[in-house]
Amino acid sequence: MPEGVRQAAILVGGRGTRLGSLTDSIPKPMVDVGGRPFLDWLVEEVARFGIPRITLLAGYLGQTIADRYDGRTIRGSRVEVVIEPQPLGTGGGLLLFADRLEDEFLLLNGDTRFDVNLLDLPLQAGDALATLALRRTAPGARYGTVAVDEAGRINGFAARSPDASSPGAGGPINGGIYWLRKPILDHIGPGAVSLESDVFPKLAQAGLLRGGLYDGAFLDIGIPEDLAAAQTVIPAMARRRAVFLDRDGVLIEDTGWPHDPAQVRWMPGAAAAVKRLNDAGLFVFVVTNQAGVARGKFPESQVGVMHGWMAGVLADAGAHVDAFEYSPNHPEAPLAAYRLDCRRRKPNPGMIEDLLGTWPIEADGSFLVGDKDSDVAAAAACGIPGHLFPGGDLDAFVAGLLRA
Repeated sequence: MPEGVRQAAILVGGRGTRLGSLTDSIPKPMVDVGGRPFLDWLVEEVARFGIPRITLLAGYLGQTIADRYDGRTIRGSRVEVVIEPQPLGTGGGLLLFADRLEDEFLLLNGDTRFDVNLLDLPLQAGDALATLALRRTAPGARYGTVAVDEAGRINGFAARSPDASSPGAGGPINGGIYWLRKPILDHIGPGAVSLESDVFPKLAQAGLLRGGLYDGAFLDIGIPEDLAAAQTVIPAMARRRAVFLDRDGVLIEDTGWPHDPAQVRWMPGAAAAVKRLNDAGLFVFVVTNQAGVARGKFPESQVGVMHGWMAGVLADAGAHVDAFEYSPNHPEAPLAAYRLDCRRRKPNPGMIEDLLGTWPIEADGSFLVGDKDSDVAAAAACGIPGHLFPGGDLDAFVAGLLRA
């Protein structure tokens, strides 16, 4: 994982006055959406990008949030909660908890859901102090718009226009996700400060603000009408098609039980292919037989070392794998502990079945990419199409599958 993608902070301190009595006893991010607190959905989505720290910046009824999340590990991300003693706005809370922030970090609004590849935003940053995820079109008439040039530089902001036909009324809009460099704190004054109203406009004037344009689904639960829509929209957003990738021969060259990162050769276009799938909104899973363990070529712990290293290389390219699954077994293994033909070893479908059972995967439209008939057989046993990768540019191959 690159040094700059170590933390995601989420602003969860708002009162939610527009939701009326609903937030008299709970913070706005904790309102029920689809049978769970909205914040559950948001934290799980952030965590799947492999970001080690998630910091919840709480305020109003913050102990409610701390009781549920502080100290938990969710999909590998460690969650911490800090509570501001009084309302300080979206900027003041950052200044108060400066010692809890990494040198660069993601910041998300705790009452919106914007479906973007979070690891792509740092790639847009350039020399900016802040980079905003912008939704290319507005999902309604109640949002102000952002002026951004072809180079991605944000030049200014316009308030919501009641005239839907006015220039810029259709977007882009602020999507509530930001990539920030810690020196931005030097631009935040004391007391209650709004990033959106007080800080970002000044950074735009100074040429220090950038924006990345995205088309993902967007929802703000801040008003009753949108909260009502969220009851079905948010659970639907959590369900995604998935791509299951074999490892050796697809992502990296099959050199005969590869296990040492120093000797790995990536397939051409591998990182770009994974990022393409991420950007398209699909889950990406690796499902790999690792019989080198059973044959005594390397210890099972080395599989985790390899996958951690691969995750870091992919993150440098703005890409990520949601989960690495492997089977270390072989029915003819010299090592007795691994001498079995288990349900997870391809062509058996166990790895895919386990992922289907634990992740919100939409099987219709999901597919597998492998380099052996056993890969395709495992997918077929789960009713999922499998495609044999002939070698060459993996990104070009994946692009063709997505077009089809």
